[in-house]
Amino acid sequence: MLSRVAESLFWLSRYIERAENLARLVDVNREHLLDSHRQGQSNPADAWRPVLQATCADEAYDALVEDSGTPPDAGRFITLEDRYPDSIRQCIANARENARMVRDQISEEMWLELNAVHLLLQSSEAEELWASDAPELYNRIIDFSLLFQGLTDATIVHDEGWQFMQIGKFLERADKTSRILDILTFWHEPDRYHCSTVLSSCSAFSAFRAEFRGEATLQNVAAFLLSSQAFPRSVRSCLRQVDHALHAVSGVPAGTFSNEAERLTGSLLARINFSGVDEVFSRGLHAYIDELQKHLNEIGQRLYETYVLLPSSLRDVARSNGSQHMWQYNQQQ
Repeated sequence: MLSRVAESLFWLSRYIERAENLARLVDVNREHLLDSHRQGQSNPADAWRPVLQATCADEAYDALVEDSGTPPDAGRFITLEDRYPDSIRQCIANARENARMVRDQISEEMWLELNAVHLLLQSSEAEELWASDAPELYNRIIDFSLLFQGLTDATIVHDEGWQFMQIGKFLERADKTSRILDILTFWHEPDRYHCSTVLSSCSAFSAFRAEFRGEATLQNVAAFLLSSQAFPRSVRSCLRQVDHALHAVSGVPAGTFSNEAERLTGSLLARINFSGVDEVFSRGLHAYIDELQKHLNEIGQRLYETYVLLPSSLRDVARSNGSQHMWQYNQQQ
């Protein structure tokens, strides 16, 4: 497979997964913020700050505030802001651009669904819908993502291209699950309300209740979102899928490695498999998640160097090359 095709399929899938996760996070936070506001318990600026930090949107948001002098609605900023390159609107636009570049590699059904949601988000209808019924807009984005994943599994050949889409999806999902969990470290002692919000943002509340019969405590939520064997959005489950897809591409047996991306993924997966929540908290949850995100970014970078940069290019292109910087920036959002 051509490296440019692999790259486009990877980012197509990753941007759609990112948009879905952002939609879940913003929708849940808006709902809980409204409940808290009715009870006089929450300051909107304080409530949005953890979300902005978790999504790496705080600097862009603060810069916009400084330019305009008026704080924009943080939910709209993450959803529809054209000047924020990682808003949901921009994620879908980037996904569509990557799909356009590999139009012959995806099915007609996939293209039509992606094009439809892109046109929606670029239209005034999206602005009107967000102002009048924001949950409906987020539901449309989430439903689109789930439909697109189903179409991807059902309408194209499960070849190397499909595997790169799996890698992009699950690497992004692992990253976003860890970032959403990191929101809990914003508070010194997060309570059941905060823990429930984080679980809902990962669509994990019902699954958590099935696995943990006790209270939604910080330790239980961290253990579930990091290490659950059965929940498909846990970091452990996502890394297992990334590991499987990487080995399917290279053709080497599981448990061995042929490149740095496979080695780093296997090493990180083994670390999670053989560490418990007590070890996580002995190091500090935020410090653990910060290191985890660095490892996920490194896996993405090694994947880029192995499959996107041509071997001859690796000798000639410095690590400061602009395309590498863009890859690194995109995967860190």
